[in-house]
Amino acid sequence: MRVIRHSLFHLFIRWGLAGHGLLHVVETGFNIYEGAWISAAISAFVGFLMISGACIDLTHHDEEQNEDR
Repeated sequence: MRVIRHSLFHLFIRWGLAGHGLLHVVETGFNIYEGAWISAAISAFVGFLMISGACIDLTHHDEEQNEDR
């Protein structure tokens, strides 16, 4: 499973999570515009989770690189 540990794979996943999160933020805006408040809340929450996951993955790799020095 060398692919899972490869930095390009992690970069792809990180950008994928962030992009997916941004799509949920846009979806939240449309839901608010349409008055779909429950859908807006769910989309906002999921978007927050996706973007947070991307940020946590980024900081995780920064810590890993600092330990190697």
